[in-house]
Amino acid sequence: MRAQISKQNNQSTQDIADWNKIAEQYATNDGYADPTQNPMYRQIEKVLWESLGDLHGLNVLDLGCGHGWLSHLMSEAGANVVGIDGSDQLLAHARTHYPGVEFVQTDLALGIPWQGPPFDRIVSTMVLMDIPELGPLFSAIRRLLVNNGRFSFVILHPCFFQFKIHFDEVNQVWYRKVTNYQDPQVWRIESFGGHNHYHRNLTYYTELLRANNLAITRLYEPALDLQPERENADVVRRWPICLFVEARPFS
Repeated sequence: MRAQISKQNNQSTQDIADWNKIAEQYATNDGYADPTQNPMYRQIEKVLWESLGDLHGLNVLDLGCGHGWLSHLMSEAGANVVGIDGSDQLLAHARTHYPGVEFVQTDLALGIPWQGPPFDRIVSTMVLMDIPELGPLFSAIRRLLVNNGRFSFVILHPCFFQFKIHFDEVNQVWYRKVTNYQDPQVWRIESFGGHNHYHRNLTYYTELLRANNLAITRLYEPALDLQPERENADVVRRWPICLFVEARPFS
């Protein structure tokens, strides 16, 4: 399935530089190196694989594959996988640990200059909210997805992520304080050494899908499944932290 993919020079340099800088810490963290230890993956694992379906013989694009763990799992399930990411340092981890998968580097904010065969499945987990511009990318997704294909993605839930939990002493209830949901914002996330998070409301994502003739066929908001002994575990599970979306082409 190998094909050439052009490498852009005008990349989102700061974001990609951030991920190159934190690649080692991110890729070797137990919760991200091993999906069985990753609480985000555990939340959506069942629904994700239901959406992917039987992958034997299918062409699959892992969009924002990072250090390649999901590319590897899908390859093990019988798919012909291409993993693509902007960070060459994360891809170095991927190529070292999963030599049987094809990995390519390009700036996803510019789209996907892929010249090979189209894909039956395109999947993106915890990536889209880290990319500053999604218009060219979604246009490329529709171009590269077969007419009966599926595009599945997971993002941090824009309604709840980063909005702090508070306790109302008067009414004895926990709540999240949403200060500004509607406006696009850039948040600096300090985990793993620091990177940008691009907050966009749900209308932004649904309109971007619609503009590219992609219709939502499944939406899932999992409860965060923490161990009961974790502090405030019962409180935290009341708000979904991530969001799963499946979309399919329409004419």
